[in-house]
Amino acid sequence: MTSEKIKAQISLYADRIVSFRRQLHMHPETGFETKETEAYIKQFLIAEGIDVLESTVGVLGMIRGGCAGDGRCSALRADIDALPLAEENDVAYRSQVEGKMHACGHDGHTAMLMGAAHVLHQNRHELCGDVVLLFQPAEEGPFPGGAKIMLEDLESLGLAKNIRAISALHLTTEYSCGKIAVGYGSMMASTDEFDIEIIGVGGHVGLPHRTVDALSVAAKFITGMESFMSKRIDPFDSSVFAVGMLNAGSARNIIPEKASISGGVRCQREETRAFVLEGAEKLLKALCSCSGASYKMNIRRGLPVLINDTEKSRQMELCARELVGADNVIQLKYSNMGAEDFAFLAEKIPAVFVWIGARNEEKGFTNMMHSPRFDIDEGALSVGASLLCKAAVSIR
Repeated sequence: MTSEKIKAQISLYADRIVSFRRQLHMHPETGFETKETEAYIKQFLIAEGIDVLESTVGVLGMIRGGCAGDGRCSALRADIDALPLAEENDVAYRSQVEGKMHACGHDGHTAMLMGAAHVLHQNRHELCGDVVLLFQPAEEGPFPGGAKIMLEDLESLGLAKNIRAISALHLTTEYSCGKIAVGYGSMMASTDEFDIEIIGVGGHVGLPHRTVDALSVAAKFITGMESFMSKRIDPFDSSVFAVGMLNAGSARNIIPEKASISGGVRCQREETRAFVLEGAEKLLKALCSCSGASYKMNIRRGLPVLINDTEKSRQMELCARELVGADNVIQLKYSNMGAEDFAFLAEKIPAVFVWIGARNEEKGFTNMMHSPRFDIDEGALSVGASLLCKAAVSIR
C-alpha cells in the first residue's frame, strides 16, 4: 500500500474514527475493568470480519494477509484504559462516568487502531504477512499493567517469536497537530519504588548519647543520596532518586526510635537503574553500621526502561516523512522520564513508540496529559491511523 492510498482511505474513514474516539471518551473504564470497552472493540472487529483471538485480558485481533510472506507478522498496540479523574471539559462527548476520564489519550489510541484495522483489512490482499492487533487494558495500572499479560498471551499462541516489529503511538499536546515525533533508544524511564524503616533507640533529647537517632540517620541518607546522584551518575544519563515521604517522631522532646522513608527511582538505562538501587542500599547499610541503627529496605521493581529498536525507529521515521513530510517529523533529542508498560513488550519484541502531536492553540487544545481539561485536536487521529497502517506494511 502506498502512502497516498493509505491517506486517501483514512481520509474517507476519518469521521468514523472520530466517532469511535468520542464513544470511548464518553464511556471510560479504568485498569483491568474494561469489559464494555472490550465488547465495543470486539463488536467492531467481528463486523469487519477480523479474527478475534483468545486473550487473558484486553482484545487480540488478527488481520490475515493475502500475499505469501516469510511467516512473520507485524503488530500494532493501543492502550484502552482511562484514569480515575473527573472531567472538567464542557463538550458534547464529555465523560458520562463520574470520576473517570480519558485524560491520557487512550480513547484516541484505540480509535486510531480501529481505523487502521479497517483500512488494513480492506486491503488485506496486499499484506505480505498477518497483522496482530493488541487492544490493551491497564496501562495506567495496577502494576504490572496489561502489556506483560498480553505478551504472555502472544507467547502462548506462538505469535511473539514471529513478530518482526510492534508499534505503538501516543497522542500528546506537547507537539502541534500534524507533527510526529520519533526517538531512538531509550524513550521512557524505569519505575521502582522503595520503603525504608530505620530502627534506632529512642529517648530524651537531653540524653542524646544514650540514644540512636533514627531521624538523623534518615536525614543523612537523603542528603547522601542527593550527593550520590550528582557525583556518581553521568549528568547526561537522566535519572531521578526522589523521596516523597519522611516520617519520624511524636514530640519535640523525644528523639525518635524509628524513621520511615518512601520514594521512587527513575532511570533511562537498566545499568544505571541497578547501580542506583545498589548504591542506595550500600549507603543505608554504612550509615546504620556507624550509628548503631538497623534498617529494613523494601524495593519494588516496577516497569523497565522503554527502548525503541534503532532500526525499526529509522524505518518508522521514513514512514512518517512519507506521510506528513520531513518538516513535520521531529527527531527527539531527549527521552521522557514518564513510564510505559509497553516496555515489557519492547523487551521481547523489536518495538517502536512514537508521539503524535495533537496540540492546537487556536482551538484551546493545550492542556497536558492527566489534566481534567485534557483534550485533543481530532485531526491527529487520521495522522496516527495512517502511520499505523504505514508501519504495518513497511517496517521489516
